Amino acid sequence: MIVATAGHVDHGKTSLVRALTGIDTDRLAEEKRRGLSIDLGFAHADLGGVAPIGFIDVPGHERFIRNMVAGVAGIDLALLVVAADDGPMPQTLEHLAILEWLGLPRCAVALTKVDRVPAERTAEAGREIEALLAPGPFRGAPLFPVVATTGAGLDPLRAHLRSAGASCLEPPLTGHFRLAVDRSFTLAGAGLVVTGAVVAGQARVGDALVVTPHGTAVRLRSIQTHGQPVAEARRGQRCALNLAGAGLKREAVKRGDWVVAPPAHAPTDRLDVRLGASRALDRALRHDSVLQLHLAAATVPARLATLEGRAIEPGCEGFAQLVLERPIGALHGDRFIVRDPAGNRTLGGGHVVDPFGWPRGRARPARLEQLASLMHPAADTALASLLEGASDGIDFARFVLAHNLTRAEADPLLQRLRAIAIDTRKGAATLVAQADDGVAMLAVSLAHWQGLRQRSLALVDAVHDAEPDRLGPPEASLALALGRRAGEPLLRAVLRSLVDEGELIRDGFCLRRPAHVPRMATSDREWLDKLRTVLTMAGLRPPIVGELAAVLGDKLPELLGHLIDLSRRGHLVQVAKNRFFLPETVLELAAIAAELAAVSADRSFGAAAYRDRTGLGRNLTIEVLEFLDRAEVTRFKAGQRRMAEAAAVVP
Repeated sequence: MIVATAGHVDHGKTSLVRALTGIDTDRLAEEKRRGLSIDLGFAHADLGGVAPIGFIDVPGHERFIRNMVAGVAGIDLALLVVAADDGPMPQTLEHLAILEWLGLPRCAVALTKVDRVPAERTAEAGREIEALLAPGPFRGAPLFPVVATTGAGLDPLRAHLRSAGASCLEPPLTGHFRLAVDRSFTLAGAGLVVTGAVVAGQARVGDALVVTPHGTAVRLRSIQTHGQPVAEARRGQRCALNLAGAGLKREAVKRGDWVVAPPAHAPTDRLDVRLGASRALDRALRHDSVLQLHLAAATVPARLATLEGRAIEPGCEGFAQLVLERPIGALHGDRFIVRDPAGNRTLGGGHVVDPFGWPRGRARPARLEQLASLMHPAADTALASLLEGASDGIDFARFVLAHNLTRAEADPLLQRLRAIAIDTRKGAATLVAQADDGVAMLAVSLAHWQGLRQRSLALVDAVHDAEPDRLGPPEASLALALGRRAGEPLLRAVLRSLVDEGELIRDGFCLRRPAHVPRMATSDREWLDKLRTVLTMAGLRPPIVGELAAVLGDKLPELLGHLIDLSRRGHLVQVAKNRFFLPETVLELAAIAAELAAVSADRSFGAAAYRDRTGLGRNLTIEVLEFLDRAEVTRFKAGQRRMAEAAAVVP
């Protein structure tokens, strides 16, 4: 169990920890000279329970609130220290508000310096504290009158801490490893050591880890807990990690960083949050205000964007986005507080709903509905709610990352919800899929999946009925009729599943039902066969329309109209104004593009390489590549082309 002190300056927090543990937590020369805690202090003691108890002594002065907040992240019990002679003071109130905003589970109160006041004042101070705690989550917290200098009253407090430690259930080792760094230093012969609270998962000696947000790769050389070497660091512990890595020479690890398992490395500078404004404020938290964000041990300036109206009134809460001055490590559920950087006071707090906030459309009704779904505390309930409201599906990989789910935790979610998982790189779809770390996946509910399949088949049938001479609709036309974007992973996965199951046949660029045969007059069929012979002999470089007219003996205007009609019906593909290809030729050209991308180190290729591989001239190469771009087979950027995700026409 980890215990952190809280309370006003000079109320005896450090003396109390020293009396309980025998350790002086004021380690800095400045602290000893001034008799004032400036930074966090650390101690531990074996109080006779199942395991030693760790203590974090926090500074009480208002100038060092940022250090106090860094110390109370990830603790199990807050020990609120109040001097009997003063009673609750300004920092008592502010520290208590911070404990509430951070969602700490338990609190005990140490009423110190009772030897300096009469019994009546001790009783009065107790009543003041009871009234102070009554409106909040710590109502009824046990109170222990103590004298740290003599040890009077410490035994009941020790017994309570021992009992609390015994009842503190070992937290489940869920999620990837995350440790919030609150101290970093170098030891001779050991190198870099960081300390902090483990808030998720576990790590073992020898594991490869990452320092967030700057992404430095490190190796875990050794671990200590309460000054003793251990083989693993686990959620709920305070640990010291000895790290090694070449990148440590370039990037300093400091308070506010995180040491995480590689899949949990996700720096972000835009947080969608549920934010509450303090009841003590004299005015609302207004849109576009500049705040100081404190999350775990990190402190960073942030700009507030309210998502429900233009302000959050005192005592109220709402959805908001915090746009940070620099990236930090943050995931769903992380607690935080916000302070006024100019007035040096706590304004409110809350928790992260989505660590990857939208830069655009952040206040749209659909986005607010998503955030409401993400408010569900259980990941499976949140996912079910998201899927129900998202006919386009959701980015499952992003959901898994935001909720810090391991693969073993993510896969059962899909199974229980019977969600369709789509690998957006391939367009493959299965009823149950494994959420490989790092793989881009889309998840859609079974109801939305089946509905899109049925609508797709109905539209193909409608085209067959209305235009029996056509092969069928191209994918782009089908997408338009469905009100969707051509090439989107969900639609391509649906169409691929229908093709794989034999419900549809992909005939060139068109989709048709297996039983559908286009109706053509005998003369048209014979003319098309003659045209196919000419185009087949031409290979990858069919003649332009004028050359075709000469070969076929047709007049140019009539031939052009006929070619355009055949393209509309799906028998030809018009790649350029005066160039028509057989569908199978275009598929071959697309396959060549895929081959060039596959053998390239960065999965891209240029026009010159494509020209050399196909043997096409420069102008025709550009025409073909621009057509492949329009057909969403390839994507052009910065002079290079890459294959579009889940390109439908590539075998």
